[in-house]
Amino acid sequence: MMFDAITTMAPLAQSGKVRAIATSGKTRSAITPNVPTLSEAGLPGTTRSFGWDDGPGGDPKAIIDTLNADIQKIANSPDVKETWSRQGAVPMHMSAEEFGKFMEQDIQKWAKVVKISGAKVD
Repeated sequence: MMFDAITTMAPLAQSGKVRAIATSGKTRSAITPNVPTLSEAGLPGTTRSFGWDDGPGGDPKAIIDTLNADIQKIANSPDVKETWSRQGAVPMHMSAEEFGKFMEQDIQKWAKVVKISGAKVD
């Protein structure tokens, strides 16, 4: 079993090369409507999104805000929206501060999953 971005896995699932058992989004994907979410498949509250635009940290707020505005502009362009929609990608629009909070919550959530799983680094 593996997790991967819908943009790479949906074509494989649609061709029958892999079997999609669940999607990690909050809602089913428009391009794989018959694939349940993890919550629907019996793991309530389990979501995961892929594909971050991030940097090494410590950049001046003005640069972060400019990059965020530019990324939002690109993500909202009709061509990008259409391409992403065909691939099943759903952009998450948020400020740098909101993204920071989101990432902190995501790290805490997945740290708990790793701890419960008992996984260890070799």
